[in-house]
Amino acid sequence: MIRTLVKLALLLVIGLLAYNYFLGTPEEKAQSREIVGKARELGSEAWKLLKTERTKMKEGKYDDALNRLESLYVDLRNVAAEARDSETLQKLEDLSQRRRELQDGLDQTDDLDPTEQAELDDLTADTEELMHEMEAKSQPPAPY
Repeated sequence: MIRTLVKLALLLVIGLLAYNYFLGTPEEKAQSREIVGKARELGSEAWKLLKTERTKMKEGKYDDALNRLESLYVDLRNVAAEARDSETLQKLEDLSQRRRELQDGLDQTDDLDPTEQAELDDLTADTEELMHEMEAKSQPPAPY
């Protein structure tokens, strides 16, 4: 319902702008031309932003995040191995496998699609949760 109202409002604004651009008074024509010019500038700036972000992604914007996760996993594996915590080691292996899958997808396309971006966010959240679990396990029990 709201989507329909937004579309209708947008069409109304575009229709009014087009009418004033071609058939309006000189003041309305000037105002419409100014609005159209600003819309072109906005489109141009948005396109430049997208091109810049695409370049950053190709240069390894996500590679750095994935590499940091892997180095964190190595450190956590060492701590879990010292504590002989096989459950944590298994969780770390699962997280590392998910990271490798994301890395493989990134190697193929040089970009993360929205699904892969959501997976990266989930992977980061799961890693943080595991770190909290490990921290809780390493705390000495509370005195009675």
